[in-house]
Amino acid sequence: MEHRFSLLRSEVDSLIYQCNPAEIRHFFHHLYGVSKFCALLALKRGINTELAATAGLLHDIYQVTGKSTLNHAEKGAIVAETMLKKLNLYNDEEIAAIKTAILRHKDKSAVHELLDEVLKDADVLDHNLNATDIQIPDREPERYSTILFELGYHTK
Repeated sequence: MEHRFSLLRSEVDSLIYQCNPAEIRHFFHHLYGVSKFCALLALKRGINTELAATAGLLHDIYQVTGKSTLNHAEKGAIVAETMLKKLNLYNDEEIAAIKTAILRHKDKSAVHELLDEVLKDADVLDHNLNATDIQIPDREPERYSTILFELGYHTK
């Protein structure tokens, strides 16, 4: 039987391929980048890597399906929940945790549950390391510095 994360990736890929070429590139880089950073941080912090990678893969799913950044975390949480329920691969508790992490990922100034923080930090890592063409939000440099310190790359 195929691994459920692989099945989810196929579903997300089919949505991304419906976008225009510039968006396809952006979404593949960003969603998969955040997903991988989520798995890495989850390993470091001792939480479920598959759920973290899933949250990362779906965190901006509304932008893929809705073509908007307005309220994308709130709307994306709903899209992700619907997608995960339709696939029937995740239980209600897992779906709720993923949905909550997606909902909270834009609030980089607050501290929430472990999965939420992994997603926020993975998003920050991807913005700062891979998305060199975007303006880094004011709330991210401090968090970025803290993440790098945690990973042993800088001292505070």
